[in-house]
Amino acid sequence: MSEPNPYTTPGARVEDAPEPVDRRFRWKAAVLGAATDLGGSALAGAVLVFLSVMTASGEGDAKEVLESLGQSWPFLLVSMVIGGGFTVLGGYVAGRVARHSFLTHALAAGGLSLALGILLFGSDDGPYSGVVAIFGYGLHLPLAMFGGWLAWRRLAGR
Repeated sequence: MSEPNPYTTPGARVEDAPEPVDRRFRWKAAVLGAATDLGGSALAGAVLVFLSVMTASGEGDAKEVLESLGQSWPFLLVSMVIGGGFTVLGGYVAGRVARHSFLTHALAAGGLSLALGILLFGSDDGPYSGVVAIFGYGLHLPLAMFGGWLAWRRLAGR
């Protein structure tokens, strides 16, 4: 019988060596991050509008309530905070799916969701449209990058 040579490398993967990561840009990560942002924001917005209409149903018909919501600062503020939370989540998802270049993938997801959001939902012509444009659109990419940074921190914390 031949004994195994003690000087050969082990056949099993050594745990202290990091697993190699393919460094190409992953569009799948950016698309999933953008879909998380848009889908979550749209779903949460629909729930918020539904709850607002249900609680204010005694004030008039639903069409009047919907028109007044677009001019209600508290409603717009809550909507922007919820949308910002989903933007951070979308950047986080993009970074986690990509497993490398977290900020780049989060920025791509944020840019994609911002462009699609403007195309799908249009612009606002209400009295607070300037504030919504500055904070809603201006903070979109930094919030997505914050989500990518959180994904990087989670990986670095292992």
